[in-house]
Amino acid sequence: MRVVAPRLSLTTSSLTPTHLYASVITTLLATGAHAGEAVKFDSDFMQSLGATSASPELDLDAIANNSIAPGTYPVTIRLNQSFFDRRDMTLAKDRKSGDVRPCLSSALLKELGVKLEAFVKPGEPLPECVNLEALIKDASASFDAQRLTLDISVPQIALRRDAAGYVSPEEWDSGINAGILNYQFSTAQTRSSTQGNSSQTSLYANGGFNLGDWRFRSSSSFRQDSQGPSIWQRSNTYAQRDLTGIKGTLSLGESFTPGDMFDSVPFRGVQLASDMGMLPDSMQGYAPTIRGIAETQAKVEVRQNGYSLYTTYVAPGAFEINDLNAAGGSGDLEVVITEADGRERRFTQAYATLGNMLREKTWRYSLSAGQYNPADASDRPMFGEASLAYGLPCDLTLYGGLQGSNFYRAGVVGVGKSLGSLGAISLDVTQAQTDTPKDLTARNATQQGRSYTLRYGKTFDSGTSVRFAGYRYSTEGYRDFGEAVAQQQADAYTNISKRSRLEASINQTLGNIGSLYLNASQQDYWGTSQQQKQMQLGFNTQYKDVNLGVYASKTLVGSFGETNQMVLTLSMPLGRTSNTGTFSLTRNTDGSIDQRMGLSGNSGNLSYNIDGNRAQRSGSNTGSAQIGYLAPFAQLGAGVSVGQGYKQSSISASGSVLAHSDGLAFGQNLGETVALVNVKDTPNAGLLNAPGVLTDKKGYAVVPYLTPYRRNRIALDTSELDNSVDILDGVTNVVPRRGAVVKVSFAASRSEKVLLNVRLQDGTLLPFGTTVYNEKGVSAGVVGQAGRVLLSVGSGKTFSMKWGKGEKQHCEVQVDIDKTPSVEGYRVVDATCRVDR
Repeated sequence: MRVVAPRLSLTTSSLTPTHLYASVITTLLATGAHAGEAVKFDSDFMQSLGATSASPELDLDAIANNSIAPGTYPVTIRLNQSFFDRRDMTLAKDRKSGDVRPCLSSALLKELGVKLEAFVKPGEPLPECVNLEALIKDASASFDAQRLTLDISVPQIALRRDAAGYVSPEEWDSGINAGILNYQFSTAQTRSSTQGNSSQTSLYANGGFNLGDWRFRSSSSFRQDSQGPSIWQRSNTYAQRDLTGIKGTLSLGESFTPGDMFDSVPFRGVQLASDMGMLPDSMQGYAPTIRGIAETQAKVEVRQNGYSLYTTYVAPGAFEINDLNAAGGSGDLEVVITEADGRERRFTQAYATLGNMLREKTWRYSLSAGQYNPADASDRPMFGEASLAYGLPCDLTLYGGLQGSNFYRAGVVGVGKSLGSLGAISLDVTQAQTDTPKDLTARNATQQGRSYTLRYGKTFDSGTSVRFAGYRYSTEGYRDFGEAVAQQQADAYTNISKRSRLEASINQTLGNIGSLYLNASQQDYWGTSQQQKQMQLGFNTQYKDVNLGVYASKTLVGSFGETNQMVLTLSMPLGRTSNTGTFSLTRNTDGSIDQRMGLSGNSGNLSYNIDGNRAQRSGSNTGSAQIGYLAPFAQLGAGVSVGQGYKQSSISASGSVLAHSDGLAFGQNLGETVALVNVKDTPNAGLLNAPGVLTDKKGYAVVPYLTPYRRNRIALDTSELDNSVDILDGVTNVVPRRGAVVKVSFAASRSEKVLLNVRLQDGTLLPFGTTVYNEKGVSAGVVGQAGRVLLSVGSGKTFSMKWGKGEKQHCEVQVDIDKTPSVEGYRVVDATCRVDR
């Protein structure tokens, strides 16, 4: 028998003797002579220092074999290094290898997104426990018995494409009943030599509460000026819930129409609309459907600009790829078909997209009915609106809608089409009819008109991106709904209406030099010669750590005249600190130059900004300074501004309050969907999802932003916790519904960390590898070299130790830590393990 000695690569200077010996043992035990013949390591090589011939034999089986018995355990499942789920799994002993491992059922593998059908012959049944390694090349399943973790690795080519973005609606969590309040408060005091003293205060609040599947929300504001009246204004209040079966939401109250076909309209009533966030990532937006024919079980790869976007296996015959995630707004897709015998075929499919285009067989809909609800109108008529869009074959999207009231009727129909390498285009036409008030019918009682809208988008190989270009032309009798409502008021009647509007947005990348962008728009009207024009031009570049930006704008708004502005900005870091210095020059419409210098930076949760400005036209100098502090419960700020003849000081605070069944949690401003984290009675636990946020005295903290209908990883940051706190599992996943408050609880326990030096009653050391059990019979550690073991001692202080199956191969030890001081969070205790007689 020839045994090949393993190669060891160890840095002994960084290893203790225990670590070194354990590494050698693990390597040697894992080395086999040849198939079917096991290697037995002689334990005499590992006798502890000072051991005698009467010392107990080492128990190496605890290291060489699985230290877990068959049964049902809570197992953490990871797919390709990403957390998938934590569930109870039954572990059984494999008849061939003798290893205790989880059973991989076909149902679990399909839930993970494994395309089993591509690797099994039609009609061939799968075993109860699937051998993943034998079924799929390069796939593996590894079970860590100590951490109860199952790591499954599957090549991406063998996974369903929607597995990365699709989450079953059965997993969507409505969350807990809770109340939410976001607030933003600011107040300022001004002292002016010309206008005297004044004060201004503002408060913005939005929030509501969740009850079951319903979400209730409201927004309001309060403004007070010492020189004017106080104003309290409520902007919207509504109730909303998901309608999972139709991938949409139902809203009752004050809201806005979608605005994808008609102009968005504020209203008070009921709305039923699709929520595209409920669709898998692979079905959102637009990408072309790729079709082809495979002669064998073939590999199909899609590339764009040399980068691989998608790879999958297909069965022989016709195939269809309709879940492609394209990288850009347009371009050429290269499709490579590799047959099982190695033959390769290629073809190119060009595509382009616009924001209103959908994938084939995908719907987008909305239905709204209620009362027109603008902030500043006295006339609030009833109206209704409906819209529908559908993705058709041949890269077409058809859409249409209706909008109407007792005096207004409008309909729109349009189509979007990908033109491949030429870009993407959409065209729609809206027909509107408006009844003129009877006392103003010197002309026709009804006005009719049409509005034509053309949009185009294209990304060029040169790096030029026309992300949106649109032109809209309306005939003289056309009115949108807002114009039609205004026309019904006799004292506000006007014959002025929108005529045409041109919009363009162009972006150009310049390689390592920087980027350039241009935004332009123009609007003119029937019945007047006034126009609205706006153009913005910008250029950004960077040399080492120095950033340079140039911005120019030109605006013409009706009778307000024309304004021109050009800004040059330079910023750079100062030394190796977090401080940044900025300098800018601004050229105004009258040709005057303003100069500004600033300094900003941060240190931990504290930030600051100081700047000074000189205006050439007025000859005045102004300066300001602000400081901000990001506290766990809010964001606080204060500032002062000084100019010629005035001085202003201000303070601000913004944050949130979340009310739940166990009290209140304070934090930063919350997004639409949040998580309430609880590590019971454990303060100062951090959250990797929310830097700077720590749990309060009761162990509560809030993750302010989550993505609805997707798996969100919630992870604790335990770096600030003391050594006495044990977190069993500090990572989990949640799948919230939109607007939900999902509660996440982590189990925490407290124990003393004890380095136990243990010997038997006769003074001999316990065998290396002796397993230590707590009072519940759960493995708590392994005895290392020189009889040392690291334990977590909680309420139970009795441990049993076992190094064999004989009657006198186990003992019991009492750990007394009350009289032992703690050194850097650890207690060193000498103890005697008494053998049962």
